[in-house]
Amino acid sequence: MSFYFLNRRDINIDLSHRCGLECPRCLRTYWKRIDKKVPGYDMTEKTFKKIISFYDYLIFCGQYSDPVHHPNFIKFLELSNEKNKQVSVHNASSLKSKDWYIKAFKAYPNANWHFGIDGLPKDSHKYRINQDGEKLFDIMIESKKYLIRKPIWQYIVFSYNENDIEQAKQMAKDNNIKLSITLSSRWWGNDELEPKNEELKLKDIPKV
Repeated sequence: MSFYFLNRRDINIDLSHRCGLECPRCLRTYWKRIDKKVPGYDMTEKTFKKIISFYDYLIFCGQYSDPVHHPNFIKFLELSNEKNKQVSVHNASSLKSKDWYIKAFKAYPNANWHFGIDGLPKDSHKYRINQDGEKLFDIMIESKKYLIRKPIWQYIVFSYNENDIEQAKQMAKDNNIKLSITLSSRWWGNDELEPKNEELKLKDIPKV
């Protein structure tokens, strides 16, 4: 076990098993595809308090869940704020209300929020099944009224959005937000979602 692992003060937390999306390459979609229950449970407040007593940087980025669907997420943000922890939130589900988001932003104004909207907002549902990309984009813009840090628009490149990157860059500039272009390696054989442009593919990673 490495010295860094034993002494690190950052941790990624998958808070639950809950998400409103059905992204084709997500692990939770795999479990549903084979007719199995998505594993996991909601982290308790007691467990969360133990975590923030040790770690200084908390990353809420689910592999099975979206953090906004944990029933006590706003409370967890408040606790993190009270303890002056660094926080990053990775959100793609758009099923929460605008009022809920405003409460979350106010709970910890110094948090880093990453919004997963893959492609132009009108098209993001082509991968983020059940996502209302236009609603989430509007919430991302609204967050600037409450957050100290600029929100980050995470844009994973797929075949349906690979030609829209320049337009997305202009939208990010016009709205004074950060744009993070992300390349994926989650491709299945001759995958229709895989970009056609070789420069937009991760190199030397075997397909599954």
